Amino acid sequence: MQQLEKKHKPRDYPKIRELAEEVDQVISREGMRRRSVAISLLQEYADLPVHPRLVPSSDGAMEAIIFTLPAYAVVGANNPLWRAYQDLFLKLPTYTTLYLLVHETVKEEVQNWLEKYELMHRTMLQTAPERYEMTIWAEDEYEPVYEEKEGKFFMVQPHTNRRTGDERASYLIGQKFGWSRARVPVYFEGGNMLVGDDFLLVGANYAVDTYTDLREQLLPLQNFTVGKAISQLFQKYLDKERAIYFIGSTLQIPAERRRTFYRDGEEWQELFFMKNTESSAQPIFHIDMFISLAGRGEEGKYRVLVGDPRMAADSLQNDHDDLATPEVFDDIADLLTQLGFDVIRNPLPLVYVDDEAERVRKWYFATSNNALVEVKANDEKTVWLPSYGHGNWQELEKTDQENKAIWQQLGFNVILLENFHPFAEHNGAVHCIKKYLKRGRVGE
Repeated sequence: MQQLEKKHKPRDYPKIRELAEEVDQVISREGMRRRSVAISLLQEYADLPVHPRLVPSSDGAMEAIIFTLPAYAVVGANNPLWRAYQDLFLKLPTYTTLYLLVHETVKEEVQNWLEKYELMHRTMLQTAPERYEMTIWAEDEYEPVYEEKEGKFFMVQPHTNRRTGDERASYLIGQKFGWSRARVPVYFEGGNMLVGDDFLLVGANYAVDTYTDLREQLLPLQNFTVGKAISQLFQKYLDKERAIYFIGSTLQIPAERRRTFYRDGEEWQELFFMKNTESSAQPIFHIDMFISLAGRGEEGKYRVLVGDPRMAADSLQNDHDDLATPEVFDDIADLLTQLGFDVIRNPLPLVYVDDEAERVRKWYFATSNNALVEVKANDEKTVWLPSYGHGNWQELEKTDQENKAIWQQLGFNVILLENFHPFAEHNGAVHCIKKYLKRGRVGE
């Protein structure tokens, strides 16, 4: 990577210390393998859905959504996270029920705000003691799965949650809302799966993790490819009917790295490819950061948007695509085309923020793909897009508007949300902070 002089871009919003310290609690590969095998052995005693069915990522009215609100997402003057949540809650449909799990210390503040804006009548509000860690990343902890024949609801969890907060939040959600929890031996995180009408996209990284954890049990299977064996596991535990496609690139992808540079005579660190692990098959650790589902077009093909860093760099007239491996995104777009999807490319800017105190420059994607999508009917479609053209990143208003125009061309009503830089610099946006609980059927 060529060293280039860049304009200084400090945060122009308060830094949330707890969010900055939230890192993956990754256990060892051996620990993951043993945990997966243990859960496999315990399946004999588990209450599991026989005909599991996932909640779609875009198809159907958004009837119920879950959010986890730790205290750090609410407290403090001008908290940028709470400001974004408030904006989102006010812009969601009036028929959407909000399931909120909040820390006890902020319940009164949250409840007062909900009452002020007349949202309490459609909110299920529960609390957790602050000693229980929670994260804002509600999407990753578990999958809501419905037993099709009996109409029973399950919270299906992977064999291990890599973040301690995810583990505890999902446990508390099950307790507070009275939902059955089920652990399964496959590994997944919600952000690395996108649920279509008759298909499921799964980021290839977690298919690899599942195989690594269970290879001894899979090897005795005769006449199976690895892909077919893993597909059957995901279908068994998550969705019996949907076709499963593993999404990744065959190109070599850089792992997270640091390098030193100097600014005004001071030594700084520059952080690239955040959260990418060695031998990753994905350019970003979750596919919902660069892929969006947009329903079926008039010819019946399912439409997917795939982020394009090169398109964004050309629009913004910068050279940031040199650091964004655009050819990997192209490779994944080609794969989705080969699978029969109608692929639309959209700008995916690579940007950075400078931390003055730590003297660290972090590069991250200002993703519009990480959006909320609702397809109620062919002529009734809405998308909620995070925005980034704010403060020290005013130039991104251009790509915000370009992404808006692409969705409008697809027949969507577009609702732009608050500034999502505080989330994106930690590798997430609006799709990451919620969990769809219930969808209506398309056309109803």
